[in-house]
Amino acid sequence: MQVLYDAVCFDLFGTLVDPDGRPAVGLHALLERIAGARWAVVTSCPRGLARSLLAQAGVGEVPVLISADDVERNKPDPQGYRLAIARLGAHHALAVEDSAAGISAARGAGLDVVALLCGRDGGFARAATYAVEALAQLRLRRHAQGVELTT
Repeated sequence: MQVLYDAVCFDLFGTLVDPDGRPAVGLHALLERIAGARWAVVTSCPRGLARSLLAQAGVGEVPVLISADDVERNKPDPQGYRLAIARLGAHHALAVEDSAAGISAARGAGLDVVALLCGRDGGFARAATYAVEALAQLRLRRHAQGVELTT
């Protein structure tokens, strides 16, 4: 089944980069598949650290970066995701998250969520719309109307 979204928002740490700050397996291929689409990074870390992690992972310019410096309350508060979708001009967006707090934040902002299980049981991801084991298994691509998720 294919589902279309206006935009996609990614968590940073544990989603796009691994716990050691290296790019997640499949990151660059995923970014190539969504090139030209509206996307954002929503993270609870400070902007400087986020930019450093993204650069270390070989990620170029991020269309929208929402960090702890942009919000009064971090995840699980939905403020970061609300700000991201407003800046993206999106109405129907998807989030990719690896934590219960992130899933809660995205759901609170009205987003569908793909949970990355990363070897864990799915208990933390009960509120997610979809779940995959790892970023490399996420089937997203740019579509004429936005981003297409194949489930």
